[in-house]
Amino acid sequence: MSRITIDLEPLSTLYRESSDLTRAIVRNALSCEIAGADSVLIGMGNDNDQRRRKLISLLVDSLNINLAVKSGLDDRSLEALAEMKPAMVIFPYQAERKDLLTNAVTNLQVEGILVGLEIPLNIEHIKDAARLKSDYVILNCEPYCSARNMNARLDEMNNVVKLASLSARLSMGVIAAGDFSPGLLSKLNGAVHIEEYVVGLHFFTSSLIHGYGKALDIIRFSLS
Repeated sequence: MSRITIDLEPLSTLYRESSDLTRAIVRNALSCEIAGADSVLIGMGNDNDQRRRKLISLLVDSLNINLAVKSGLDDRSLEALAEMKPAMVIFPYQAERKDLLTNAVTNLQVEGILVGLEIPLNIEHIKDAARLKSDYVILNCEPYCSARNMNARLDEMNNVVKLASLSARLSMGVIAAGDFSPGLLSKLNGAVHIEEYVVGLHFFTSSLIHGYGKALDIIRFSLS
């Protein structure tokens, strides 16, 4: 069955003004672990965001599941990530910064850290990710999730299927990210094998009603 990663950024927005943000995020991340999530995801923030550095360090030390971190390409963040060693670092794909991406991918992989590139649904970007020797591609599935009618959603799903299949042939793992409902997950999972799904806001909305454990059970049932 596909792995499930919980994106913690919706909680970061909720607790943004709180002086207790770090403790609140760590507590909720541990709750996701207890509920059965395979990993959690958090953003690095800007290159001077020391509170985020502290948060990520605490998550690395506290969790027994994988931690993925979204980051920019600035030198300070890359140095900090190499030291903290999350399981995976995710960069936004930027065609104009391929040289920087190449160095970042290589340097982190040398440190034993997996690298994923978050890309739009474009076949040329998939090929570029393979040339950069990325371990994973993160397919931005928001066009599929937010499609306004059935035909548009089917077109977007077919695009995801095509790109996921190409990524697998190019020896890259495939992660799908988006505001998936259980129904959307079920349809996409029935069309193509996706190694991992990143879920966020919809999961937390469901957990307010059902709790973390049941909300994850609902997601897993949609993938079975």
